[in-house]
Amino acid sequence: MPELAPIPFARLNLEQVRERLLAAAAFGESLSPDQLEALAGKLSAGLSIYIEATQNNSPRLPRPAPAGRACLDFRGPRH
Repeated sequence: MPELAPIPFARLNLEQVRERLLAAAAFGESLSPDQLEALAGKLSAGLSIYIEATQNNSPRLPRPAPAGRACLDFRGPRH
């Protein structure tokens, strides 16, 4: 399969995330933290491509991976 241009690649990533989330919601499926993290990575990659294509022409710089998990915990402080 030939490599996709950046915008079609971004669109494909975003569509895959959307389809996976819709399927999980439709069938009441819980997604594990690892699955959510993988979807968040696809979402981030797709959005970065769109931002680059629409806001500036400078090349994307690779971001260092954050230490630990990429998912944030919004449940508040633990007691």
